Amino acid sequence: MKRTHTQSDLIARTLWQVETDLSRGPDLPALADAIGVSRFHLTRAFSLRTGLSLGTYVRRRRLSEAARARSAGQSVTNAAFDAGYDSVEGFSRAFRACFGLAPSSIRGPEDLNRIPLQEAMKMTPTETTDTPVPEIRTIEPIPLVGRSGRFDMESRTRIPALWDDTVSEWYDAMIGGPTYGVCSDFSDSGDFTYTVAFPGETAEGLDRLTLPGGTYAVFAHDGHVSTISQTWDAIFTKWAPVADYDLLNGPEFELYDADFDPKGAGKVAVWVPVAPRG
Repeated sequence: MKRTHTQSDLIARTLWQVETDLSRGPDLPALADAIGVSRFHLTRAFSLRTGLSLGTYVRRRRLSEAARARSAGQSVTNAAFDAGYDSVEGFSRAFRACFGLAPSSIRGPEDLNRIPLQEAMKMTPTETTDTPVPEIRTIEPIPLVGRSGRFDMESRTRIPALWDDTVSEWYDAMIGGPTYGVCSDFSDSGDFTYTVAFPGETAEGLDRLTLPGGTYAVFAHDGHVSTISQTWDAIFTKWAPVADYDLLNGPEFELYDADFDPKGAGKVAVWVPVAPRG
């Protein structure tokens, strides 16, 4: 895929493109093509940096502008079509889901104080860490067992609780060996499956999964585990745009060493599947 950006402006360019296209219907493939990355890369990078899925952000922005148009006297029908909806019914459902009230209840500027408008984000590239340098490794498939949950960028704060529950029940099986935090089954809407896992073929009451064999870019995280989101962000927004590898839409994982100590720093790495850029 042709690169049309530098490593420093992936999210800034995306935000600019979103605002440019706000009056037209959202088109993720076209947006990714305009930025010069894959759909998967774009959606992961955006959600990791902002904490919102790209689809959620675009929807909130369009509905916020529709609310402003309503407050200035535009009809519900025209506001719906300008926001990219094919029907007033669909627009009204989306508006109510976003703001908790019907678009018809917005009749003047004072009504905007009743709803949480999504303002246009403004971000600079200095908000991430320095560009990380990975080790490229090739591995054989790894069978794992573990406990899974479905999350999005807003509910991912519950992932530590999944770790706590799993370790509490399976401590004897997990102690003394590596453990894995596996992200998989990504959707364009930002949902993903997270599995707290450890090596094994089967275990009653636990999910089974296999990490695919292949090539991975491995990024050491030297800080405390609570800051690992900074490493994830830097991978997708700073390293990947200019790397000699393409990101693959497969399971990504955090690998915790056998002697990992949650009170200390390091002993954990982020692995992302890649292929040489053709």
